[in-house]
Amino acid sequence: MARSAELPAGEPLGFPQCARCPYRRTGPARICVACASKTLEAIEPGACPVCSQILGEDGACPNWLCDDPRRRIERIDAIAYLSGALQIRIHWYKYKGRTAWSLIFGRLLVGWLEAHAAAGPPDLIVANPTFLEPGGPEIGHIERIIESAAIADVEQRWAFDVENPNPAIIKTGPTDKSAGRTAAAKRISAAKLRRLLEIPDPSVTEGRKILVFDDVCTTGSQLDAVADCLLEEGNAAEVSGLALARAPWRSR
Repeated sequence: MARSAELPAGEPLGFPQCARCPYRRTGPARICVACASKTLEAIEPGACPVCSQILGEDGACPNWLCDDPRRRIERIDAIAYLSGALQIRIHWYKYKGRTAWSLIFGRLLVGWLEAHAAAGPPDLIVANPTFLEPGGPEIGHIERIIESAAIADVEQRWAFDVENPNPAIIKTGPTDKSAGRTAAAKRISAAKLRRLLEIPDPSVTEGRKILVFDDVCTTGSQLDAVADCLLEEGNAAEVSGLALARAPWRSR
């Protein structure tokens, strides 16, 4: 590919040196994906086809959700496993106020879509919604990545949920943090989340093939709750999930 006059000279610096890399705001997102793939832990080719989890020694997925007959989400993909530098940067982004990382995560999202979803693009890409406390941030951390992805999508190929006056799905109250909790506790938290989800305008989601984006997926319980709301109250046709990072369960 010939170098565009709009692109900086030199090679990308490599993840996680993104803050100093001239490509963080310019050029097609596939540049960042190719660069980051050299250091991120890729999803295993033989991972679970439903939730992207590492399979057990018996070849079965250890995640309860995949075999649950009540599962509402079609499948959950992931850009990489939650490990190494990616795990550290997600922690900085969520808990240390390093909001500029949304620019990089947004570009990784767009690059993944271009590589994996071009043949069957979703009709709408929404965030796993964040409840915004009064007096707190004006935008949730997942929603900020969605907005950054919409900016990185210079060809406007992808239907990010940023144009509507209201989000396609909202969270009306707080829930406990699920990080580090047991699978059973995550299910309880997901059930509470489901009761707090609302669809402001069902015409936005009706009949749509929807992709729900989240930063980290461990069991997929929250994504499944969001899918249930989009299907039941939003009359969506199909709901799948995509996580920036998949927390791996490894055999010990």
